[in-house]
Amino acid sequence: MIENFIRLDRHSAESLQMQIRRQIAIAVVSGRFPPNYALPSVRGFAQRLNVSNNTVSLAYDALRQDGFIASKNRSGYYISPDAHAIRDAAVMRDAAREDADRFDFKAHFRGATYDQPRTTKPHDALVRFRFPFICGHVDPNIFPVGAWRECVRDSVNSLQIRNWAMDFSTVDDPLLVQQLILRVLQPRGIYANPDEVLITVGGQNALYIALKLLLSRRGVLGVENPGYPEAANIARMDGHRVRHLPMDEEGLILSPEALECGCLYVTTTHQHPTTITMSEPRRHAFLEKTREKGIFIIEDDYEAETTFDEKAVPALKALDRYGNVIYVGSLTKSLMPGLRIGFLVADRDFVTEARSFRHHILRHPPINNQNSVGLFLERGHFDRFIARLRQEYIARSEVMRKALHTYLPELDDRVRFGGSSCSLSFADMLDTLALQEAAARRSVYFEELSKNFENPEDGRSWMRIGYSCIDKALIPEGIQRLSEAVAELRGLQR
Repeated sequence: MIENFIRLDRHSAESLQMQIRRQIAIAVVSGRFPPNYALPSVRGFAQRLNVSNNTVSLAYDALRQDGFIASKNRSGYYISPDAHAIRDAAVMRDAAREDADRFDFKAHFRGATYDQPRTTKPHDALVRFRFPFICGHVDPNIFPVGAWRECVRDSVNSLQIRNWAMDFSTVDDPLLVQQLILRVLQPRGIYANPDEVLITVGGQNALYIALKLLLSRRGVLGVENPGYPEAANIARMDGHRVRHLPMDEEGLILSPEALECGCLYVTTTHQHPTTITMSEPRRHAFLEKTREKGIFIIEDDYEAETTFDEKAVPALKALDRYGNVIYVGSLTKSLMPGLRIGFLVADRDFVTEARSFRHHILRHPPINNQNSVGLFLERGHFDRFIARLRQEYIARSEVMRKALHTYLPELDDRVRFGGSSCSLSFADMLDTLALQEAAARRSVYFEELSKNFENPEDGRSWMRIGYSCIDKALIPEGIQRLSEAVAELRGLQR
């Protein structure tokens, strides 16, 4: 209600009429009310402000003459559709004065901001771009909507709705935990008891909880370079040191610097963002050396369920006999990001502490989502969908490989495929941030990877092209348009 924004000073030299007019004008230019927002009637507004009808009528007339509001016969007054474009000098000055009096939160967060370089994707990418080479999302056209709708419907029966009234901070949905163990963990070689599994709000929430608990005792986090920037951000936000560690064709190198860290964060099946798979000998060496040094490992098994290799290397956690591996995962990349269902697998004493910590920040993930996903897994929908997804990704990767060879053959030896994407870099250090802008003008989107490197300049020629959300029939034309953007950029650089 607009009257709640009006503050009248009856002792001011400024008339009540002008105070009403000025404050409504400021609210309009500040965008507090949308175009066509209906204003109260003159009589109703006057009663609420305890002023005369004439005072409000004069204020409305002045606002109408200045273009801030409009009137319709028998419909009253409303915010003019063009009001937000008005640049009345006095009103803008008053609005700026109001802003100047507000608390300066930018100054408050200066030097300690949470606004760190991070992985983000346009929320409207599937609508805005005809060729959305986006990573980590599932194509809505192949998702089994009917099966999902059935599970959601069954999760809202009278018995389940009774569960919604309960506090699940000390437990998770038993069905979901059971099905995760059977259908997600055991195929990765991980055998866990229910009290060794914690449900989280997505994989990043699992990562946050693990880092929060582990780094409170050992303050140096080792991460892959290039790697997933969110892990380093979480550590830095709590004042911990981060060490960026080199990689080779077998994954993270067991360097002396790595063995000086208190905790290592690794993406083992599809390294983020290069898609390198850590070799099995390297995994065994990791477990032995970290055990000797008392180092914790956080294993993020990114996109493990969509690996192209039917005989995938077992997860680090599957080989762990010491209990120093904390396994974090998510169903986000294989179901839908908006569901935010993740999990953490660790020693039961660690999970007990993690559950207590989770209680203090969000109590528990929504139990209706947990149960819906549990039903989806139990009825076999997940297994069938993953089988289809894997085959679809294999087919799309082949189309992508041929398209890159046709339109950007220089990249044949510089591209690596895995899961739902491929990563590549340009030998001539082409600026992929500028290329992203040139591609967007051709309705093409991809991810540039500078933020994934310790030194962003080292990653300015790197990019990641996803094929999880684009019809394979569109891939060749999308890559052709990308090659045109490359040619345009190189022409400008000459």
